[in-house]
Amino acid sequence: MYLSHYNFTEKPFQITTDPKFIWLGEKHLEALSTLKYGIVENKVFLLLTGDVGTGKTILINCLVTKLDIKATIATLPDPDLEILDFFNSLAESFKINKKFESKGDFLVHLKDFLHKSHNENKSVLLIIDEAQRLNHKLLEEIRLLSNIELNNKKLINIFFVGQDEFNDILMEERNRAVRQRISLRYNIDPLKKNETTEFIKHRLEVAGAKGNIFTASAIHEIHLFSSGYPRLINVMCDHALLTGYTKGIKKIDAKIIRECAEELEIPTKDKKTEILKPRIENSNDDKEPPKDINEKIDKKDEKSPQFLKMGYITAAALLVLIIIYLLTSLTSKSPPDWSAEELTTRKYKDTLQEEKRSLSAKINGPNEVEILPDDSGDDEEKPKVNTEKFQPSEDKNIVIYFKLNSNELTDEAFKTLHQIAEYMIHSPEANITIKGYTDSTGHYRYNVNVSKFRANIIKSYLVGKGVDSSKIESLGLGPAHPVATNSTAEGRRANRRVEIEFN
Repeated sequence: MYLSHYNFTEKPFQITTDPKFIWLGEKHLEALSTLKYGIVENKVFLLLTGDVGTGKTILINCLVTKLDIKATIATLPDPDLEILDFFNSLAESFKINKKFESKGDFLVHLKDFLHKSHNENKSVLLIIDEAQRLNHKLLEEIRLLSNIELNNKKLINIFFVGQDEFNDILMEERNRAVRQRISLRYNIDPLKKNETTEFIKHRLEVAGAKGNIFTASAIHEIHLFSSGYPRLINVMCDHALLTGYTKGIKKIDAKIIRECAEELEIPTKDKKTEILKPRIENSNDDKEPPKDINEKIDKKDEKSPQFLKMGYITAAALLVLIIIYLLTSLTSKSPPDWSAEELTTRKYKDTLQEEKRSLSAKINGPNEVEILPDDSGDDEEKPKVNTEKFQPSEDKNIVIYFKLNSNELTDEAFKTLHQIAEYMIHSPEANITIKGYTDSTGHYRYNVNVSKFRANIIKSYLVGKGVDSSKIESLGLGPAHPVATNSTAEGRRANRRVEIEFN
């Protein structure tokens, strides 16, 4: 309808998977590289998650086109199926020309198909979209497919693609077997403001646009209303172009975007927009909104490089101060007195106080030495370090718990770390792996960052005591490998830990 009005060759913001309209930002390229590596290296179970409208399906289609290996690929767009229907759908996708009445008959033919593909040097990839719709029984059947192997090589790669809630499904205790087999995972986030600008620019250029159709202030509003979700960006832009066409306007400004957001009933949490909108809505219907609104936003965009420069300088100065503080703390003879406010990256406000009252029993694993947290909060003088000779166990990991609701090490943890440092300094052959873990509360990616942060705290302390950093590997594994259920306070408490393994 509006093609000739804007001199387009085709509509730029259709919600389709047309590959020529795909725009790949830094995060998308990183996701592609990670997932492609997982397929090429036969990692078997892969996972891509993201919120609704972040472009997961488009990214997968792009991945399939960029694979430079011989592969047979089956895509299951909706896994909400009965088990036998799932088997027949899979057989059809793999061109196994037979309708199956039993699981056993299907598995016999699937095994023959996988062996044949292996002999032809072909990889087999099963992509399951909308994975959050999987039920437990079907998830188990999918897991069992990965047991088909030849000469100790798995014959099928299984790729889950789903919304963020699929992570919660995987964290259920009954799905532990599937969760532990996922070797590569990536979460795709919404676009940032600069990425929103590039996204819109790319799609307009592909459609044949000449010059900028959306003003800087319009793009600013689009990003606010869409929160950076590509699907919402497409809807907003397409509606704005249609509105511009009906009004005979070829330049889309912030006013038109706000009108479209109101018509589409898209809310925003941005305070600035909430303040501006009532001024327009409370005015007379025929009265134009203040003309300087768009100008102010445009001028702010023009000045943004100066603000960014000042921000970078401030951040660099703060970073230098933090490094000096950490170096001073790590080289001190006494254990560093880090407060919860300095090290805590998130307060578990909802459940931790309740957990703190309910945790009366100490949890001991069969193959672990437990360092219990001291949450008394007393300011008494710390006990002297136990100078008893330390000897690591070959079959027991040392487990360290942080104080509740903080990233602060306990007195007992300091004593144990001091012993480990002394042992490693006098044992040149000793190497350790520090593994940080969390419970399943919260977002998976956040938990991985927290667990890595805690593992690095312990590594930093040991290095500060004189241990060679090359002898220490630190890993953040998030909610992986739970030692107890995450459905109880005691279980979550046990899972929030750091393990030190002597290699």
